[in-house]
Amino acid sequence: MLNSKFEDLKLFLKGKKILITTHDLVDIDGLASCLVLIFFLNRFISSADVHLFLPDISNSTRNFRDKIAKKFPKTNFSLEYDIDLIDLIDIILILDTNNLDQVTIPGINSLEIPIIFIDHHLNLKKNYKSNIASMNIIDDKFSSTAEIIYELCEYFNVELTLPNKYLLIAAILTDSGFFKHGNNDTILRISKLLSNQLEYQEILSTLKINKTIPEKIAKMKALQRVQLIHEGNWLIGITNVGSFEATVASLLIKIGFDVGVVYSEKKSDYRISTRAKKNLCLKTGLHLGKILEEVSEECGGSGGGHDGAASLNGKSDLEIIIEKILDRIKQVLNK
Repeated sequence: MLNSKFEDLKLFLKGKKILITTHDLVDIDGLASCLVLIFFLNRFISSADVHLFLPDISNSTRNFRDKIAKKFPKTNFSLEYDIDLIDLIDIILILDTNNLDQVTIPGINSLEIPIIFIDHHLNLKKNYKSNIASMNIIDDKFSSTAEIIYELCEYFNVELTLPNKYLLIAAILTDSGFFKHGNNDTILRISKLLSNQLEYQEILSTLKINKTIPEKIAKMKALQRVQLIHEGNWLIGITNVGSFEATVASLLIKIGFDVGVVYSEKKSDYRISTRAKKNLCLKTGLHLGKILEEVSEECGGSGGGHDGAASLNGKSDLEIIIEKILDRIKQVLNK
């Protein structure tokens, strides 16, 4: 099925003026997927006119980009498009999300420009009027969008450069949780991308981020506040932080919780990050992405993700949202 989607996409994009973008606070998967897709389109669809619009990128992604730019100084990792010229675009390809609430292009919901999603998260199947749904390439069996882009390049026999291979490996590693959320195919793709010129340990060192004092303090405070919920044979941990929600949620799993729920509340909005052990998801059918997407649909906000990792952003009813999330997690665990 994926191959037919690739063929359809190739035919559709010929001669088009294309804008490629991704979600806000761009992670390494979003960055790598965009850059490698641009490389693919420029090499394989010569008639296409390709541009990139990158919203704000996360601190860890910026750190990674700076390191890889030094390693490959001849490669441009900061291509940007003047968003004021959006009316000149024929098609927008949105990578690593299928939720327009996470896309910062002004007026994206009301633009008449067709959009196509390429993503590895749960398919929200929202009825966006500008989305050509039949062209979407959305498959949550992949642990990263970078793997879909890799398969696209493989299918059309596009030879990737070392910088592009480096980008894809880094993206697959980080989004799969260094294989914790991956499978045999994830490992196989990494092995195909590696070579004598790309050392696995060297890439790992590039991805290593020294913990800052604020992050260390956030973790300590979060553990001081954590509430333990004993649900059958499973342990749920819930706590709050000022920032580093995803990091703290992963920490809860590392120290022994089966499910971690972490929230931060600002003046005008809040963010909830959740994590679950893979074996729990496999045994019980728990899918945090589905739960957070359903709750966000009911109560407002924007939520979704994978079975073992998901997040939700909202502006009101934080206590109600958390209660609903916990109730649904408990329902699954008690089946």
